Amino acid sequence: MFYRLGGDDALHWEMEAAGLTQVTTERLETRLMYASADDACGAAFDGGPVALAYSRFDEQVKDEVRVEYLASIDAFRRGDGYAIPGEFVIGVGRKH
Repeated sequence: MFYRLGGDDALHWEMEAAGLTQVTTERLETRLMYASADDACGAAFDGGPVALAYSRFDEQVKDEVRVEYLASIDAFRRGDGYAIPGEFVIGVGRKH
């Protein structure tokens, strides 16, 4: 759900639809820094957006997912770690 709110002005409109006024949103660009492949995988699979699905995989599938994920972020490798570009959308509004 929260990825859906990152597109365009989706968070802004959802906040207004919830009855908030004076809504403002801002995008914050950052780098997600991980010291190792284990740290990067832990952030995604242990407590991140796919944690629930990942927890239901058997060990073979977990290993396959880990290999594919690390391949997908290889362009952001910095030595033993990773510096992955990220963006957060934050919003503020008032409820009367």
